[in-house]
Amino acid sequence: MLGKHIFTKRLRLRKIEKDDLQLISDWSSSRAAYGEYLTPENHSVEECLDRWANNSYWSEQSKTLIIEHKEQHKPLGTIRFWQKQNDRRTALVALKIAEYEYRGQGFGTEAQLGLIHYLFTQKQYQAVEMFTDLDNLPEQRCLTKLGFTLIDIQTYEDQKVQRQGRLYRLTQLEYNQQQGYQ
Repeated sequence: MLGKHIFTKRLRLRKIEKDDLQLISDWSSSRAAYGEYLTPENHSVEECLDRWANNSYWSEQSKTLIIEHKEQHKPLGTIRFWQKQNDRRTALVALKIAEYEYRGQGFGTEAQLGLIHYLFTQKQYQAVEMFTDLDNLPEQRCLTKLGFTLIDIQTYEDQKVQRQGRLYRLTQLEYNQQQGYQ
């Protein structure tokens, strides 16, 4: 079970609270928050409140965490994990650094590193997979740096927008062999 927080050097990954819902709604309709590789979801505050009340952000199947700068106490984005359908030993992860000025500074890498460590050491997953847009070269470099291997290129739908993406995987064995996770 995930405790209250996952800490990294500069970040705290924490459960979404009711006070975060306005920000989650604002991010969901902000083109800048989603960047060029994701499509905004456009959730109203009421929809976010409903999702929060129905445990859509925090359930047995899926958990969404706020990525927060520890020193500034500033939310930077979200990171989510869920169990892969038909494979309970594999977790899927999705990341969004919503605050544009914090991109390109390693916060996404650090958040992924912290969550991946948690998934392998506390949740005992055998593999972690991440999907990224075909043109998202910064995330592809990040995943390669984290030891992920490209396993497939697929077409997928993102908020009714057809996209091409790359599916990456990191296994428990590969994780154990990586120095950066120790």
